[in-house]
Amino acid sequence: MLQLEVKDNATLKEALEALCAFLTARDIPSERIFDSKLVACELLGNVLRHADGNARLKGEIKDGFIELKVFSDVIFHLPETRLCADVFSEHGRGLFLVDSVCEKRVFAEQDGIRVLIEICR
Repeated sequence: MLQLEVKDNATLKEALEALCAFLTARDIPSERIFDSKLVACELLGNVLRHADGNARLKGEIKDGFIELKVFSDVIFHLPETRLCADVFSEHGRGLFLVDSVCEKRVFAEQDGIRVLIEICR
């Protein structure tokens, strides 16, 4: 299991590199590593931008899925679904992209934001 703390943009970059190394060491296909990095970057970045305190990332491989959990010091959860922003918007595409590569995204106080990314599509 991978467990990382993210306090700022520098530790976010380190966490993403550690996540990629963790998945590479487990022979995860490069496409799913890319998807996992995108998801982790978006979710952790949202916590850093919109919630007070630090973020934590837990990652593991379970039953053919990459499971990522993002926690924050202050409870932070996302909308259930997110539509893609219009073409001229500067923000609003991140959660749409997250949902497009994940099989599941849920929030629970004890599990934080939990996503499942299928390893073999």
